[in-house]
Amino acid sequence: MSEEQTVSLVDVLKEDEELEEEASAVLAGSDSDHCSYPQGYVKRQALYACNSCRPKGGEAAGVCLACSYKCHEGHDLFELYTKRNFRCDCGNRKFTELQCKLHPEKEEVNRLNKYSHNFFGVYCTCSRPYPDPEDQVEDEMIQCVVCEDWLHGRHLGRVVPDCVELQEMICELCMNKNPFLWTYAAHLSVPGAAVQVKEERDADESNTNLPIKEEKGDEVIEPSCKRSREEVEPSCRLMELQTIGQKRVQSGAVFWPSGWRSKLCSCTTCKECLSEAGLSFLLDESDTVLAYENKGKTNEQRQQSHDPLMSVLDNLNHVQQLEIIHEGGGETDFVEDLLATPFWRRTFEEKLDIVSKGRPTPQLALTQPGKGFVRHFKSSNYERYSWLTGSENSCKLYCWECLLFATERLGVWSCTGFANLSCLSKAATRHQSTAGHLQATVLLKTFGETRVDLQLDEQVRKETELHNEKVKKNREILKRLIDCVIFLGKQELSFRGHDESKESTNKGNYVELLSFVAEQDTDLHYHLSTNEVFTGTSGTIQNDLISAIAEVMGEEIRREINQAPFVAVMVDETTDVDNTAQLALVVRYVTDTGVKERFVRLDDVTGNKRADDIAALLIRFLEDHDCLNRVVAQCFDGAAVNASGLNGVQAKVKEKAPLALFIHCYAHQLNSVLTKGVSKLTECRIFFSQLNGLAVFFSRSPKCSQLLNDICQRRLPRVAPTHWHYSSRLVNTVFDKRAALQELCEHVLEHHDEYDDESVRCADAYKAHLENFEFCFLLSTFHRIFECSDVLFGVLQNRKLDVQFCLKRVDEFCDTIEREKGRFADTFEATVSETGAPSAQRGQTEGDVRLQYQKLHSDILDNILVQIRNRFKDHEKLMFLSLLDPQQFRAYQKKFPDSVFSGLTQSHGSLFDDLTRLKTELTVMYAMAGFGGKSPDDLLAFLQQNDLVESMRQLYALACLAVTIPISTASVEQTFSALKRIETYSRSTTGEARLSSLASMAIEKDFLLELKRTDKLHNRVIELFVNKERRMDFVYK
Repeated sequence: MSEEQTVSLVDVLKEDEELEEEASAVLAGSDSDHCSYPQGYVKRQALYACNSCRPKGGEAAGVCLACSYKCHEGHDLFELYTKRNFRCDCGNRKFTELQCKLHPEKEEVNRLNKYSHNFFGVYCTCSRPYPDPEDQVEDEMIQCVVCEDWLHGRHLGRVVPDCVELQEMICELCMNKNPFLWTYAAHLSVPGAAVQVKEERDADESNTNLPIKEEKGDEVIEPSCKRSREEVEPSCRLMELQTIGQKRVQSGAVFWPSGWRSKLCSCTTCKECLSEAGLSFLLDESDTVLAYENKGKTNEQRQQSHDPLMSVLDNLNHVQQLEIIHEGGGETDFVEDLLATPFWRRTFEEKLDIVSKGRPTPQLALTQPGKGFVRHFKSSNYERYSWLTGSENSCKLYCWECLLFATERLGVWSCTGFANLSCLSKAATRHQSTAGHLQATVLLKTFGETRVDLQLDEQVRKETELHNEKVKKNREILKRLIDCVIFLGKQELSFRGHDESKESTNKGNYVELLSFVAEQDTDLHYHLSTNEVFTGTSGTIQNDLISAIAEVMGEEIRREINQAPFVAVMVDETTDVDNTAQLALVVRYVTDTGVKERFVRLDDVTGNKRADDIAALLIRFLEDHDCLNRVVAQCFDGAAVNASGLNGVQAKVKEKAPLALFIHCYAHQLNSVLTKGVSKLTECRIFFSQLNGLAVFFSRSPKCSQLLNDICQRRLPRVAPTHWHYSSRLVNTVFDKRAALQELCEHVLEHHDEYDDESVRCADAYKAHLENFEFCFLLSTFHRIFECSDVLFGVLQNRKLDVQFCLKRVDEFCDTIEREKGRFADTFEATVSETGAPSAQRGQTEGDVRLQYQKLHSDILDNILVQIRNRFKDHEKLMFLSLLDPQQFRAYQKKFPDSVFSGLTQSHGSLFDDLTRLKTELTVMYAMAGFGGKSPDDLLAFLQQNDLVESMRQLYALACLAVTIPISTASVEQTFSALKRIETYSRSTTGEARLSSLASMAIEKDFLLELKRTDKLHNRVIELFVNKERRMDFVYK
């Protein structure tokens, strides 16, 4: 054999797999293409510190994974692994000569970021770099879960236990900063930790002989109640542990087993203490690095296709796989192979072959530094211990018998391996005396005689069958819970009750509905009456189910959006009963079954009404749904959006999505839009508030309503008090019936003994308003405006496809408003003749007052002109819609509309694959009677139903574009638009924190029921629900 080292195929595959798995664990949980800055302070992400860009003596700074690739390529980077709650610093004030290429617009500094000496390339209490060229001692680095510093194993103040990769560590400094953690350490720390017990209560003899459990430290204390924290509010577990009195030496780092966080107390007091100490994350199991790494591995597995070589190997049995893989040369590491494919999973023939070959005894390069010397593993140990074997690749020792037959799958000698040469003799002697080793020895010696493997396989099979049967029953119970949540959600009913105790006669709709269903379902009744671990009635369970259902709906909407050719985004602001401004995000797109308007979510914008904030939220929403490059229209409504500067919002969206035309959606009443715009003027806002109060007053009681009918022969239109949605009908009615309304108020005042005090007070106030000059002046002004805008609205609704005609009417409306400026004198004098001259304030002359009202009149008209021109400035680019106007088909058959088609080419030509083919398909459509009279919605349905989508692909794209742009809303014409349903729901909701998820279920109830009918909803909800730790088995083996 040549002296040159040979490399087998298995070595290559193994090395690649290890590198990919390590990279996936750390990096795949982070986005490598987009800067994480827009996500805010990310829960956990991979970070780097750039030594090249940071000025000498400058501040600490960290950059995200994507910025390390795009902005700091080739720089001297310090790898920080992962950090929690950090926002990318790339390009901010700390980098004097660098601008972030991925997200240049950033605040000067991220004030909530936390930095340590790690950001300067040094670690541990010794403040040395890693790797350290001056340190000759091989030592692993372990990260503290609290301060997130990396420390050498030899600087932790105690011996690092085995299986450290499955645990977490808190350094001594962090333990001392938070002394209550020592109490948990005494009971929950890793097995084998040195624990010293000293009594705190000598008087209580029952506590003087507490057992010290060195194995499974998390079993020392059994909870007094078997319910999880999801079901009931427990007593303070920390106080219970302190009362027991078991302590440990408070020095050195503490190692914690997997799942230790779930055993921490979560009572209100402890939560507050953890929050004050900045340790709230300890109650969040998804905060762990292990959870982050598992997420990264899962993401990577989804993105990568299966390796072609491994596809070939998968079709071979295990023996054939080993023969092919190891043909390239080199020795087989049988121990590593057994760890990858356990003995119990192999065929009987393979097991016989392994047993007959016996244990491998490879030469190991296993060493361990001592004080002034280095220990080396000696092969003579194989003779000393007949069960000892080793792995060349991992350089660790194992027990051959336990490797094959041990029932404890995670043991040191059967799984993780032993490498501490300083105590090999002691550990080996102790191991060979354990019951588990002796049992494995007997099984190895008698293997093949009694076919124990078949017995074990049969036992595993039976256990699996029993487990899966139990899971099936549990899932059926969970489906009943899901059905109850869906019913309450779509019916817009509250879930919780004020008193959910056993003695309560009304435990809330959710619990009561479950009880009602259980009367007809014996399995559910048995579960609710006997199961104390998971009843499914707690608030946490309800919230998790609601969230999971909404997430499934969101995933399905995301899937539809990904398949849609074009997308329009519709933004509406509404106010819930808690007076919280909620921004409703609705998307409009085409599916195989027609045009859809889907409500996606609500966002609280009470404190973020600036144009930059609204635009950033909208762009982030579109990026999250991967549709920014397919957005063809945007339309807005709502006080928050208008107040933020409508022009600024739509312009910023256009910077990212150039084809996103700003469209006036006809679902939003034109007069409502105009009124909301002028409501930014204080006088107008007061006027409309008074006008609304007048309508509410006369419709509040049957007596007032009847009196209104008798005197005015007309009712006042009702206006919703929770939303700035005013109608011209109310203005016109009050203008026409002002004298009659005055008479009505006078009647109430004259017959005050027949009315309650509140009615009399209101009548007196509204009589004064109706006689007030400013009120009447604004009433007359808006009456003249609304007379014109009503006509325009009718034109926009009835001739929506004839864009040229509509734009002409808009121009005429603007001309009328301009002329109205010159009619101020008429309006002013007419109001004076009805109410008398306006009163002047001290120091004002009659001329000053007139000028004041002339300015108000001009401001109102100018505001309306700005609103109209902003709303319709992009509509010129919609001239192409007339290509699908069925009223023009006959004219187009005689002469093709080349000018309109040319406009389409210039504005939206990039959206079509073949414009020449589109012109041909349009010509065919105009010529064939089968297309006659079909609106864009009808045309879309016609193409889909007659399987013409592929044959007339360009015409289909044009129809999709036309119906996606929300100037013609199918849901408005048929029932209610999504925006109307949002407003209705938000006025009736109870204002729960889970508003957005409940809103999805209530507003999109038809979509929810459609998902339920496909029988996919339940399983997908269950898969999401069981991702969190549960006390019942819901996962099949």
